[in-house]
Amino acid sequence: MHGKVVGLVAAVALLASVGIANAKGPVTLTDGQLDKITAGASASSINASSTQLLNTLVTVSTNTVVALNAFTTNTLNFYNAFLTFTP
Repeated sequence: MHGKVVGLVAAVALLASVGIANAKGPVTLTDGQLDKITAGASASSINASSTQLLNTLVTVSTNTVVALNAFTTNTLNFYNAFLTFTP
């Protein structure tokens, strides 16, 4: 049964690839159609959003390091208080 399913999937893939191979050539667009096409975001908007994301990550990382440093310092001070306590 498993072999039949694999054969069926292979046959469908082969038929689909033949259909894709018979596609027509490139489509010619009019000037009006070309005016409405956008290939993607401009480089400046990509750079701006990437810079903003990077700045946010740096800020979060810096704040995390500062918080962990303060937490570690406070924890060490807490344990040192117990170690130096004399009744």
